[in-house]
Amino acid sequence: MEMLQSGLSFVGSMKARMKPALSRQRLTGPSATLIGTTVAMNMLRIANTMVLTRLLAPSDYGLISVVMAIFFVIVMITDTGCQPFVVRHERGLERDFLDTVWTIHLVRGIINALIAIALAVPLARLLEKPALAPLLAVAAVSLAIDGAASLSLFTALRQKMVRKLSLVDFTAFIIQLLVGLVAAWFLRNAWAIIIAIIAQSLTRTVASFIVFPAAGRRLRMEWPIASELWRFSRMIAASSVLTLVISQVDRLVLARLFSLSQFGVYSIAGSLATAPVMVVHLYTSRIVYPALADTWRTAPERLRQTFYGMRGAVFYGYLFAAGGLLGSATLVVRILYDPRYIEASRYLHLLAITTAMIMLTKSMNEFLVAIGHVRATLEINVVRLCWLVAAAALGFVAIGPIGIVVALALIEFPAYLYGAFRLAKLHLYSPLYDLIAFATIAAGVAVGSAGSAIGMMLLASR
Repeated sequence: MEMLQSGLSFVGSMKARMKPALSRQRLTGPSATLIGTTVAMNMLRIANTMVLTRLLAPSDYGLISVVMAIFFVIVMITDTGCQPFVVRHERGLERDFLDTVWTIHLVRGIINALIAIALAVPLARLLEKPALAPLLAVAAVSLAIDGAASLSLFTALRQKMVRKLSLVDFTAFIIQLLVGLVAAWFLRNAWAIIIAIIAQSLTRTVASFIVFPAAGRRLRMEWPIASELWRFSRMIAASSVLTLVISQVDRLVLARLFSLSQFGVYSIAGSLATAPVMVVHLYTSRIVYPALADTWRTAPERLRQTFYGMRGAVFYGYLFAAGGLLGSATLVVRILYDPRYIEASRYLHLLAITTAMIMLTKSMNEFLVAIGHVRATLEINVVRLCWLVAAAALGFVAIGPIGIVVALALIEFPAYLYGAFRLAKLHLYSPLYDLIAFATIAAGVAVGSAGSAIGMMLLASR
């Protein structure tokens, strides 16, 4: 009876704490706009991919995946953590401060572009993909364009302009989609996607200056600010290096082990698995992190309540949907894509595990950074890397390249355990809330599996 009363008390407490979150996420709230535009983008991206897989060959997708993996490596190696620095800093809205950070951001973008151009030919030879070089060199222009974007894209988070920021992202995405479709119709090769990437960067950068107030910036360098950014970003940069190793090792290694067609099929599965992750990154960086940073500055005693109180419809809805994707992977691929891509379902069943778990680990990471424990993000990535090195090596020896995919699929579990350990040390962890989160994922898997079984039966009967 005492256990039942304790359980009912916990549920009542959870409901009470979730009410503010649900209120914040009502139809008129910034969370609803963020999630609405993100879901719309993902639905349109899937529809776009369905069309493009009929206009482009799997080898084209393989080339673009390699280009994007290289870009990710370059961007993460040079990551300065400008966004969390601006959002968290007490001077985050001052002109001189923003001008200095923007100057650093611009220089970094130009350097990134030059690095990509310089590596184009050597990497094409190393990977034995000669068609890669011109694609990589031209696409590098987008890195410089991104670097020139106004920091209004960061300050908008402090000023609670999440809706406007989401609409800017959505508009840039629509431009990318339309340009890509038109280019693919005429070119029928990977250049169509490269053109679309550059169009998206141009749209977002121009919008960053004309949509937000006081968005204009000037070249300026205040060395005390630059020094402070460096001290803040050291752990971010080190963690980012590990992130790129962890998140891109499958693409870089499998790009060498697979043929372009095989790698293109794997990339389709990767795109499906990572599409929902955009919700996680946007939700945690634009909703969770700013709220926790504000609580840390104004009412640190309420940190635990704020963190778990934000777990409302968005949080649990994502976990359920991610579990559903895990369970229904075969049906999803069967419905969406050309028969040439059916093997992607094999990979999607595995990669969707990470899709579900990352909402938990990313939220923990943002929590720790928001309260000043920046080193934790590096430590969590070290845990991921240790797991990946050991598990991928064993998996490859045991079952071949698919073993690398299995290791990557399970990588968020050790990260979660370490994040829970760090929060528990700070007396900020609640296992009961996370048990509900895991139960939500399991329910999604069950519903997705049942739906997949029924759907495959109906398709087979035709």
